[in-house]
Amino acid sequence: MITIRPSTPEEIPQQKDLWKKCFGDPGTYIDIFYQKFCSADQVLVVDDEGEIDSMAAMLTGTLQFPDGTSVPVGYVYALATNPYMQGKGHARQLLKYADTFLQQKGMTAMTLVPASPSLHRFFEATGMEECFATRKIEVLASSLTGDTGGGTMTPISPQEYNEIREAHLKGTYHLTYSDQLIHFQQIGSHLAFGDLYKIEIGGEVGCAAIEYVQKRRLLMKELLISPGKMLQAVEVVAKEMDATRYHVRTPAFWDGIHGSYNQAFGMIKWYDRSLHAKWGSLQDAYLGLGFD
Repeated sequence: MITIRPSTPEEIPQQKDLWKKCFGDPGTYIDIFYQKFCSADQVLVVDDEGEIDSMAAMLTGTLQFPDGTSVPVGYVYALATNPYMQGKGHARQLLKYADTFLQQKGMTAMTLVPASPSLHRFFEATGMEECFATRKIEVLASSLTGDTGGGTMTPISPQEYNEIREAHLKGTYHLTYSDQLIHFQQIGSHLAFGDLYKIEIGGEVGCAAIEYVQKRRLLMKELLISPGKMLQAVEVVAKEMDATRYHVRTPAFWDGIHGSYNQAFGMIKWYDRSLHAKWGSLQDAYLGLGFD
């Protein structure tokens, strides 16, 4: 018999095994998530007579509107189903249960980032819609000129990072994270030989969350600085962090590097019709980190 419900502390080892099997993340990263950032009752599971077949963590964020309106939303993370149980509808059933769970918690919408582009259609079938795009570009080290504009980069705390982040995104449609979740991103970056950084160029202050995805490939999970300084910011990072390729993600509504392009990233399902109408059918609102 299948039951869908919040999990218990005794089931966390099963969840960790499932997470690692589906996503391949380091055990240290998964352990820290449960130790510091998520309690067992924040994880919903599909229980098939004692075996956890599917799981998803229910985190929280805040959607910001340009007029200053802010509303709480659920952020679905680590949605996973055992490979041998895929195709049986468990993830779909879990998300349906999550709708009720999140609404009871006072959330106005559900948001998530599909683990791969191919999954966007699956989530559309569950009632979600495209919302959060990201602007991407891959910069080759061989194309850089070394012109940093005299800029510098320094590691910073999650709190300082969040202050800089919100200053740049003020007046836009975007998802705000708690300092706690920014700290989670910092730990993930540390495990991938990166960090959270303040970037200063010509009196302007920006920020970037950076990690290595391979030995010689570096990912700026988000780069926030005025469009005119973005390429110099990449030069600043390249001066300090060696790689052959620099993958850069910036807000979809800021075109700061020639050759960048927009790509679907996050999705949303509204529970509040009036807020849905106010938000409109945006596909370039900014979600940012994604913890992917």
